[in-house]
Amino acid sequence: MKPTKTLKRLSALAFMCLLIVVACSKDDSSGGGSNKPLTEFEFSGIFTGTLNNNGAVSDLEGYVTIDDDGATRLNLLTGSMKGSSVKTGPNYNITVTEANGAFAGIEDITGTIDTATRTIYLSGTNPDGSQMTVGGNAANPNLVTDGGWGSLQKSAVVFTHNETCKATVTINGVSFSGLNGFYQEGGLCSDYYFQSNQIRFNMDSKSSEIFCHDITLLGLDGQMHTYTDCNTIRFVLNKNTQYTYTVAWENGETGSGTFTTPDGGFQLPICLSNDGAECDGEGGLEGQNGNPRFNLQFSNAGNVDLDLYVQTPNGSIIYYGNETAQGGTIDVDCACGNACDSENIFFNNGPSGQYTFWVDYYGDCGSGSTSSNFTVKVMDNNTVVQTKTGTLNSGESTHWTYNHN
Repeated sequence: MKPTKTLKRLSALAFMCLLIVVACSKDDSSGGGSNKPLTEFEFSGIFTGTLNNNGAVSDLEGYVTIDDDGATRLNLLTGSMKGSSVKTGPNYNITVTEANGAFAGIEDITGTIDTATRTIYLSGTNPDGSQMTVGGNAANPNLVTDGGWGSLQKSAVVFTHNETCKATVTINGVSFSGLNGFYQEGGLCSDYYFQSNQIRFNMDSKSSEIFCHDITLLGLDGQMHTYTDCNTIRFVLNKNTQYTYTVAWENGETGSGTFTTPDGGFQLPICLSNDGAECDGEGGLEGQNGNPRFNLQFSNAGNVDLDLYVQTPNGSIIYYGNETAQGGTIDVDCACGNACDSENIFFNNGPSGQYTFWVDYYGDCGSGSTSSNFTVKVMDNNTVVQTKTGTLNSGESTHWTYNHN
């Protein structure tokens, strides 16, 4: 028995309830978007900018539209907002009434669009009182569609899904793990994202990545909980070229497919499906973001107990028996009986140097000798810098190192 683990069962259960609430609040309409071209709106733009959510900064891209009746949408790869706009002189004043994906749980979102400079600024408040801001530029679609794109050599394929299990997608030996369900039913294949597949971005300047962001929500236990949502994978590839992808799900299902990339600058959406057993559907990585952050996810929850360990540059070890050291903290700790499948260790601003991290098979929870598949992600402010996967049986352990600058 590990005393520090049993004390956390109640909070783990409350977090599961929180995630059930989140799942039920998703916008599940598949035809919410308009199929008319961007150029036919009263105002529209191809948006590039940044999200600053309580100090965590991530890139955003997509499009913004304002219809004749003021109906306003900001549709991005990882989130969307709906609301209304009122024109005052050269500016639009925006009030957001619905926010999903990267913006889930954020309240009182308002902002402006300056039509002269085509800049957008929005701000809102997280349930814990911290601030969120979005800023960027909405390029005129009448201008950006005129020539120049033929010289681009890269296009993209984007993967989303609506399953309860997380997925790992691999193309040409490059893998991204931990893809959880998309907030919009139908993923990026939905009519809601019709315009996204009609516009171009300079993919030659971008790289393949999994898009992750933090969401803070009020749980049924009355406490604030933060989890990391990774709902989109984008591979930047050579244009007009055939590729094969493979997908491995956390429930053991696998699949593959082939596709041909579009012309330079465009993106091709692929929406995955899984016919195997349901997973817990937690929807993201549980625990606090950090710099660095070490997150463990494993299968056979309830039948096995895996433990995450991190040795800091000065030799201290953070784990269930030593919860803090050298600025790092284990804030998610899973034990038999908790019905959980993850552990998390984070540093707000960890010291530079070499970190050693490992996963230990602690016990089988009385189920007999049962193996467990696992994924460990090392992240710096929501950027995944290492992903380790494997399988452990009773009594086994495995180690890796990470050099943090």
